[in-house]
Amino acid sequence: MLKFSYFDTESAWDEGLHAASQRINPQLQPFHRIASKRIFAAAVFDVSVSADGAISCEGIAHWAAEKDCDERRVVRDLFHHLYARPDRAVVGFGSIATDVQLLQLAAQEYSLVLPQQFRAERPRYRDLDAPGRHFDLGLAIKNGGKTWHHLSEVLVRIGLPSFLMAGKKHVRFPHDDQGWADVRAHVQLDCGLLAIAHLAWLRSQGQQGIDSWAAALAVLEWLRRNATLTETVQAKLERTCAGLAGMISDEHAMAG
Repeated sequence: MLKFSYFDTESAWDEGLHAASQRINPQLQPFHRIASKRIFAAAVFDVSVSADGAISCEGIAHWAAEKDCDERRVVRDLFHHLYARPDRAVVGFGSIATDVQLLQLAAQEYSLVLPQQFRAERPRYRDLDAPGRHFDLGLAIKNGGKTWHHLSEVLVRIGLPSFLMAGKKHVRFPHDDQGWADVRAHVQLDCGLLAIAHLAWLRSQGQQGIDSWAAALAVLEWLRRNATLTETVQAKLERTCAGLAGMISDEHAMAG
């Protein structure tokens, strides 16, 4: 049984940190340094895959700094979720370049202990699915090449519609209840989309029993029933699931 925790964070520029960076380096371009960003929302989606490829969606958790803009609380709660799951590989996309660096900075600022998956001493020689490891799917797909792919591009190649990823790349810091509801839905959906991409990658690496379309349908249907989503996201998922079901039905008809 392979156990994965798919994670996503959202961050925004902090004016105070940016001003401090510019005092150190007056030539610094506006909002240039990643160390001038703070995390304001995060989510984790726990999924297991059996030896025959059966997928089990086990739970999704999310945190947002909607009441007090408290980055520490969001990061602390994310860490506690992962502390309790040392048997899981934590999967991100482009996470070494952004998410993990921000989590490391936050851990140093707030005297928090990183989950073992993010610690510098983690063994680098172990299998990709080893418990206690952090795995960057974007880096794995890049595979030593020069081209970075956005997760949305990977999902379109798998067969998901582009409207499902509309607005995915840029998430602004919210300032009202609706904005925070949108952010909560966004980070949870992002974790589900990451799971879909990673399951398709596992299949490409020889994991028998995984069908990319069937896996995508299973994940998105589970999210519809269990995640905290807005009506807009629910409508997108309903439309996407109907399309996937039709694609699977057509494929089976052709195979027959």
